[in-house]
Amino acid sequence: IRDSFKYAIMVCIILKIRVKLTLENNVEIQTKQVVKQFDNKEKFSLSTTGSWQKRKADFIRYQEEIDGATVNVTVKIETSGVKIIRNGDIKLNLHFVEGEDTITLYEISGGRIPLTVYTHSILHFVNDNGGKLKVHYDLIQDEEKMGSYQYEITYKAVSYTHLTLPTTPYV
Repeated sequence: IRDSFKYAIMVCIILKIRVKLTLENNVEIQTKQVVKQFDNKEKFSLSTTGSWQKRKADFIRYQEEIDGATVNVTVKIETSGVKIIRNGDIKLNLHFVEGEDTITLYEISGGRIPLTVYTHSILHFVNDNGGKLKVHYDLIQDEEKMGSYQYEITYKAVSYTHLTLPTTPYV
């Protein structure tokens, strides 16, 4: 009975590990960003790893480098809209609601810059192993359009094939 109890505890611990992997998946991430300002068009891309948490909202977290500064990025996806939160040397909390204006503050070492975000479209495709999010928006400062932006993130769960239950109990 004692060995069976130890085995049951171990199975519960392993099941908790499996549940944690399900709720917070490690993911491969690819981002693409297109920035159109006046007559200039720039494209940026990033391949990295991060995490994906499924709760009432989906949370995707990763790090990127902007102008030599490491920035922690959280993408929060809800049915009501999307937020891209950047924390680090650069702080920016973009809130996207399709067809609407939202207000944000762009924080840099020199101070805070108020910006209006107009969201043209949000497309989100998701399945059990990952998904793709596309956001098309404009940034406006003092009623002047600064540019048109496209943000795309593709995330895919990294599979874990090494997690198996033992066939005999440990003593």
